[in-house]
Amino acid sequence: MKDLITIVWEMKPFSMSDEEKKIMYGLINNKQRNPNPKYEKLIKFFSYFEKKKSDSKNSLTYDFTGLLDKELVELEKPRDMSSLDQGREQDRLSKNYKLTNSGLIHIFSSKFVYSPNFLVRYHEEVVLRELLYKYFELDTIKSSSAKFFVLITEYLADISRYLLGYRRISNRSLSKEIQEDVEFNLRLFALVLGFRIAILFKESNLIPTTLEGDSEKAILALYHMETNMKKNLSKDSKLLNLISQAVNELEKAHAELLNGSKSN
Repeated sequence: MKDLITIVWEMKPFSMSDEEKKIMYGLINNKQRNPNPKYEKLIKFFSYFEKKKSDSKNSLTYDFTGLLDKELVELEKPRDMSSLDQGREQDRLSKNYKLTNSGLIHIFSSKFVYSPNFLVRYHEEVVLRELLYKYFELDTIKSSSAKFFVLITEYLADISRYLLGYRRISNRSLSKEIQEDVEFNLRLFALVLGFRIAILFKESNLIPTTLEGDSEKAILALYHMETNMKKNLSKDSKLLNLISQAVNELEKAHAELLNGSKSN
């Protein structure tokens, strides 16, 4: 399986039409051309003309040719389905598309609007496994509050733009030196994110594993969703490890600055 940096290095420059952008938004919102079979039967039963109108509207988002050529989307493959079930569902599944890793990078770098559910849906893709779920539990992303999710989307946008920008200014093929340089900078992006989260939620005593001693103050001071978000963050071992690393790096930098000033 290709890693993130290899995927970025193999991406080709492209431009997108307004129609293709509409299709991308449809995929972000998990909208496929074929509706639920039961819904289709109801539409057909109650209103033939309404069905025609619906089909016409859906047909506008059905031409995936351009996005397939750009390798931004791919056919979604069925999981855990018997050969018999695959035969029955072949027509429906053949028209279901999903974003590729390249498509996800484009979504993030272009700052398309999406929800936490979008990140949950694609949690097994390389891009999100390496950039996001290496540092967060899935449940943390599922329960994202507004403030927390803003930090996540900004992080994904910044890091995707960095990757694409690095690729554009480097005409060299991917080498071990480039790989190590990019990996080092990706880690810095993650450490900055951990530090920003710690600062944003510092009122909740993020490092301890519970908020029991201060839960009443938190509930009085913050909205219920933000309070739950803080509790979830305080239980996320991956995030706590990231914050610990960020603190350690800051302490090292501080010590180096002090030693440098003394030597001068």
